[in-house]
Amino acid sequence: MIEAMEPRLNGPRPIAGTIGLTFGGLWSSLGASGLPLGWRLPIEALGGLVTLALVAVLWTRRGSVGAGRGLFRRKGYIIAVALEIVAIYAASALLPHYGLQSYLIETVGVIVGLHFIGLWQATRRPAFLWISGCMCGVSVVSAFMPPAIGEFGPRMIVAGFGNALVLWLGAGWRSPR
Repeated sequence: MIEAMEPRLNGPRPIAGTIGLTFGGLWSSLGASGLPLGWRLPIEALGGLVTLALVAVLWTRRGSVGAGRGLFRRKGYIIAVALEIVAIYAASALLPHYGLQSYLIETVGVIVGLHFIGLWQATRRPAFLWISGCMCGVSVVSAFMPPAIGEFGPRMIVAGFGNALVLWLGAGWRSPR
């Protein structure tokens, strides 16, 4: 039994997948912030547990998922992340200037989604295009939702939990190169 598991555990470290799952957990916390106060902490804790469980599964299946460390040295990845940072900074500066600060989270979701096109360019893994399209779609749909209905924030709930789900599923997708 131990011998059968050994090759997987000696495979490449799933750093990229771990990052995706961790950001999924952060998006889940944003989703929880749209819930009534009494529900926030338990749902945030549940999102954290889901994230930890998915990271544990990913690391025990090492070698079958992820792009490995080489991704972080690829030109496409570096450009995608640099543009993402600049775009998020620009959005956080410009949206309030035009009275649109309530759309910051949805805008960040679209920006983060678009950065996955650069990750696809760097790796040619179709999962990154799926993540890009889904994150952009979820974020745009959520922008058309009302910011609040009573104690609920539908816009934040959909953007947060929707993008969390996309990242959690995308990090585990075993797509061919």
